[in-house]
Amino acid sequence: MARTLADALREFDDARLIELLHARQDLISPIPLGIAPLAARAAQPGSVLRAIGSLVLPELQLADVFAAYAGPVTPEQLAQAVSSSTEQIAPHVYRLATLGLVYTDASGRSLIPVRALAEALPHPAGLAPRFSHDPTPEEAREIVESLPAELRDVADSLAFAPARLTGSPTSSLATRLASARLITKVNGPDGPRVLIPRTIHLALRDGVIHRSFAHAPTPGPEAPPERFEGSRNAQAIEAALEASRIAATIGTWHADPPSVLKRGGLPLRDARRLAATAGTSHETWASIIHAAWVGGLIGNDGETWQVTREFGEFSDASPARRWADLCSAYLRSNYLGALSGTRLGDVSLDGLNEGEARTGESPRAALSASVGRKGVKVRRRHMLRHLADYPEREASAASLAESLAWAFPTVQRAAILEEAYAFTREAEAFGLVVDGVPSALAPAALASLELDEGEAINSLENALGGMLPEPVEQILLDSDLTVTVPGLPGPRVTAVLEWAEVTSRGAGVVARVTGESIARGLGAGGSADALLEELAELSLTGVPDVLEYLVRDEARKRGQVTVGPATSFITGEEEHLDRLMASNEAARLGLTRLAPTVVISSGDPGFVMGSARAAGLAPLASGPGGAAVDERTLGSVRGGPVGLELESDGREPLLDVEPSEALARIRAAEAGRLEEVSVPQRLLAAIANEREMQIGIVDGRGGTSVLWIEPLALEGGRLRARDVESGEEFTVLIHRVLLP
Repeated sequence: MARTLADALREFDDARLIELLHARQDLISPIPLGIAPLAARAAQPGSVLRAIGSLVLPELQLADVFAAYAGPVTPEQLAQAVSSSTEQIAPHVYRLATLGLVYTDASGRSLIPVRALAEALPHPAGLAPRFSHDPTPEEAREIVESLPAELRDVADSLAFAPARLTGSPTSSLATRLASARLITKVNGPDGPRVLIPRTIHLALRDGVIHRSFAHAPTPGPEAPPERFEGSRNAQAIEAALEASRIAATIGTWHADPPSVLKRGGLPLRDARRLAATAGTSHETWASIIHAAWVGGLIGNDGETWQVTREFGEFSDASPARRWADLCSAYLRSNYLGALSGTRLGDVSLDGLNEGEARTGESPRAALSASVGRKGVKVRRRHMLRHLADYPEREASAASLAESLAWAFPTVQRAAILEEAYAFTREAEAFGLVVDGVPSALAPAALASLELDEGEAINSLENALGGMLPEPVEQILLDSDLTVTVPGLPGPRVTAVLEWAEVTSRGAGVVARVTGESIARGLGAGGSADALLEELAELSLTGVPDVLEYLVRDEARKRGQVTVGPATSFITGEEEHLDRLMASNEAARLGLTRLAPTVVISSGDPGFVMGSARAAGLAPLASGPGGAAVDERTLGSVRGGPVGLELESDGREPLLDVEPSEALARIRAAEAGRLEEVSVPQRLLAAIANEREMQIGIVDGRGGTSVLWIEPLALEGGRLRARDVESGEEFTVLIHRVLLP
């Protein structure tokens, strides 16, 4: 009897079976009742396709060889096919066997791929699919050896060309090649096309599938030494604090809220405006804002983007805590914020480019599904590991792209380039990378991915907090309304800076107090008396009279109208409400006057606040009880991405049952020789043992036809099988199958 995959798996020890179950997690959901059902599930097309997605480049090259021949291959043939030696390929062959994609024959001299491997790789190494009319391997060799001399050079140039050739199928050269049986013409959806038959292509390559065997990419060059000891860590701290500051600027969106595109997302013009207002580049701003979005700090009501109630707690936290919240959200997300505003093909890395930009395509919108992609967080984790493996090397986007291409060979090249590019920009924005070199925060970011979300945030906060210098709680006030902080601002000084416009950051902070900044502080629920009292306690130079006059003058303007949630209500003196009702904003707000001093609006309170300002008023935020509140808490939108589920690829651990526990149950079922009572279990066993069997198929009228079949696959509630008598393949719903 022929050897099967089930026979091979029965020879695995526990450690190797656990490695298989950990690498292919879909095999234990639900847990199979024995080795034979495990082998059958491992050979199913869908499971094999997922397993191929977890291969690194050298393993995929070997899988190409198995798929190209779709039959037994000796180690020597395998090594020749990838231009290598049996010693070099041995670890990778062992890995393919551990994954259950290949197994040895009864003699132990050849390796046999599972049937679904060839189905999952229909074009291995650029070869054409198999056709029934292809020449046999022996015929193909004779055709190649008997080629006329004038076609020899052409044949050599075609050896490693793609199987599908360009050009006219009726050209003189195509006619000559067809006469020599080097090419064949097939009908495609876009008309006739020319292909090199697979067996001919293999004969032209003389047994070589890949001309070179992939090796792990080399890291970038040695990083240049620091000009001053500790300068990179200082820059990382500055970037982390800057990320925290940029995220805090979303609290000002209510003044002029950005709109929502019909297809979802934030318009590019608004993104650039907000980035300029935040005092940073568009790429850095987009990287941080996407983390805030994923963290639930931003949402929209279909018309405008607004902060959520969670933003109040975020803004009250320390800078280190805010950075930790943002960094954790970024690391666990499947979004590429740095790509917002670009089109596919825009990214070029050191001359590496994948196609031209699509000029007719709209740029990808920030805060939308267009910058999301399945498996991004898994590949981001790989790049963080690359940084950890080479801490003293430059991590350029090009070197990261090469590392990704080796580890994820089934991902499109264009996607690899974009993700490497985005990672370098985003990692710089969060302080994980400084001048292309990993900072002291990078190892903490990688370690946090092994923790639960709450523990990860605490770990990141401690990592940054341990690097921060001792904060200062003193300021210098000047009569020109300048505020100078001689060091890292402490919590009290940070609160005071909310009332000023920061003009310079570095070892210290320089800010300037303006009427607009004081109005913003009052709008956040602050008190003029409390501010002046705090300034007097913190200032080493006293409080200048001009500053005190400015604060009290702005405070007197407060409360011309009061805004609160109803949907929204607006109260104020009659003359001020007359002004509001006559403004251009009235139509957008859907205002209704209930009394001379009371108006209600259908708009969200945060939106009403911004519109009232646009009408020339200075509104005061009011809570349900009438007391003044922080206007940033008036919004009621839901935060974070909605309606977009990005699954991980098979490399992310999502196990409900540990492989060791699953193996114990499989072993117990195998030892107990449990009877396969259900139809699926009996079919899986027949598939695993490559055993023919008799089945009955119930038709739509209640009749039953009896067939002798070879079951091939069982997935999605359907059985795919081959009729032994006619040789034809067919698919049938499992609930229509009867077994004797």
